[in-house]
Amino acid sequence: MVDKRSGGRVVLVLASLRLAVVTMLTLGSVCAYATFYEMRNGTPAVQRDIYQTPWFALILATLGVNVASVMVSRYPWTRHHIGFLVAHVGILAILAGSLVSIYRGLDSNLALFEGETGERVTLHDRSLQLALPTGARASFPVLFEKHPASPGREQRFAVPGQDLVLVADESRPHVGVSESFASAESGTPALHFQLQAPMATQDGWLVPDDPERSRLDLFMVSFAFRSAPGETAAQELLSRDEGRNHVSFVTTPAGLWYSASDGQGGRQTGAVVPGQPVRTGWAGLGLMVDQYLPSAALVRQVVKETPPAKEERRRPAVLVHLEGQGQAGPPEWVLWGEQRALRVGSRAAAVAYRSPEVALPFKVTLLRFNDESYPGSRMASTYESTVRIDDPREGSFQTLVSMNHPLHYRGYIFFQSSFVEGRPMMSIFSVARAPGLPLVYLGVALIGTGIIWMFYVKPYLARRQAQAALVAHRAARETPHEAKPAADAVAARPRPAAPAAGGA
Repeated sequence: MVDKRSGGRVVLVLASLRLAVVTMLTLGSVCAYATFYEMRNGTPAVQRDIYQTPWFALILATLGVNVASVMVSRYPWTRHHIGFLVAHVGILAILAGSLVSIYRGLDSNLALFEGETGERVTLHDRSLQLALPTGARASFPVLFEKHPASPGREQRFAVPGQDLVLVADESRPHVGVSESFASAESGTPALHFQLQAPMATQDGWLVPDDPERSRLDLFMVSFAFRSAPGETAAQELLSRDEGRNHVSFVTTPAGLWYSASDGQGGRQTGAVVPGQPVRTGWAGLGLMVDQYLPSAALVRQVVKETPPAKEERRRPAVLVHLEGQGQAGPPEWVLWGEQRALRVGSRAAAVAYRSPEVALPFKVTLLRFNDESYPGSRMASTYESTVRIDDPREGSFQTLVSMNHPLHYRGYIFFQSSFVEGRPMMSIFSVARAPGLPLVYLGVALIGTGIIWMFYVKPYLARRQAQAALVAHRAARETPHEAKPAADAVAARPRPAAPAAGGA
């Protein structure tokens, strides 16, 4: 037992049943609340706000100290404490494995189109990433959800090896964006069109040769905008067959031209006159280019909006600028997932606001994706992905990942998380790595062994010991009664007479 005169009181307090009950009730309540918190706000939010917080680690550590103190309070241990000790060591192993997985594990996503190969996963964390034309790169973890940037509370990030500082002036959890173009002395051409349907009107901006703005799909119509150096090149672009209900705009030094397929093999071509209808041959649809700017600059407005409950549906943004050599560049809003060009003096840099990526030790290729819907609806009842793993160390193999059949490979777990409809289909996997999982499995095995020992082995050994003690006790009681008559018989036996002195 613990000596109460030398620190034993502290051990007894830490090993008290009251502390154990309070700690376990707190842990259970927090985990129950975290379940509903994740349903309402999403997985990244519950990881950041609950599971990866210092106070949650303190709850687990307190429970571990309580369990260890209970073990110490029973010292010196005997053979009867074996099951008790094994079970408590198992609890400590589970707690240690949970902490290792929380702070050393991996929680990420991998999105692949059919036929696409990936070897990098996207974490749930957020970062500002800077790239210089020289090839130098830097990544800065940020947590604007907990520590927002605001005027007077800017966050500064020094670029290693460079005399540059990236400054976050303001952050917003959810924004709305409106983009338009205005005439500028230098810039790229831009056009704004309106597509009129019987029940609605859609509009949009197109910029030639821009990966994000040169193509647009509205209703059942696709649009493309390209530039050509002369009339011959323009005619070649306009004569391309790009499918039904497609409109191609081509800008040349001589003006703006168009080509529209009518969906029946016919084609309408001609010059575009801003403000006048474009002849397409479509029934029920009208098209008009209301603005054409030979030289334009992008004008973007970022407006703060009420954020949705689920964090995955939010569109955060951060206002940043560069500082270097005593100069400060113009600020620029960077939306979540996009990259913007910043300047300070004559120096330029690309800044992105997105999740960091981690490389896998193998490649994953999505070969096929299959989904099945409930009868009479478009709601998916199940979906699965056939993937190929190409590992330089272990070789290649194919396997199936479905909703109830995750892939376990080299410490990574691939769950079928979601999908995006299209052609080709996109499959989204949740990729996790829990380095503390072996400790958790060991702890579960130890707890099971300890319980079996305490409830089955220990009583069996106790019964055997009791039976052996009973037999020994009976033998001890019977031995004196059997020995006394024998001793009395020996004492009553007549002794022979001693011979006479000086006999014959």
